[in-house]
Amino acid sequence: MLIKTEDLAEKCIINFYLPSDAVLVKNTMLFISSENCDNDFIREIFSTDGIIYCLLTENMISVKYADKNDKDDIKALTLACIDDCMQGAFNLPQSGGCKNLIQKCEALADALIRPTLNRDKGDIIIFMPSNDVLQVQFTGHCAGCPYAQNTLQNIIIKTFKRYLPQITEVRLKE
Repeated sequence: MLIKTEDLAEKCIINFYLPSDAVLVKNTMLFISSENCDNDFIREIFSTDGIIYCLLTENMISVKYADKNDKDDIKALTLACIDDCMQGAFNLPQSGGCKNLIQKCEALADALIRPTLNRDKGDIIIFMPSNDVLQVQFTGHCAGCPYAQNTLQNIIIKTFKRYLPQITEVRLKE
């Protein structure tokens, strides 16, 4: 099975893209930290020193790690875990995970939004959601960019609403 990887070394993240809808039910996500890994597959991933969290979506497993020096080991061991899982040795978790909404927002941004913004030398700051409204602020080249509203609508809002339906609105913080 071909597993595409995306190395976001500056953020200490590796994204593993699996073919088709192999991980979770469509439009769902799980954010799992070492404190709430109650699944054999996740425990195996966290047995690698330096893993901070895992984010699972319908076709991706994203791993955040602590030390850039461990990147190659983490990548190899995570690929081995994914391969074992796809061979039937493990079942992927379908529920549970961390309940902290801001951690979920940051993990989604790190894995799915920031790589696009960082390519254009921009980023976002996420502010703690209140009343199910999330506020973001563009930084770097994205601040004041004429395409910022398009990026907000087509990347940021769609990503957060797709995976975190409890967020009813995403708006720019001025």
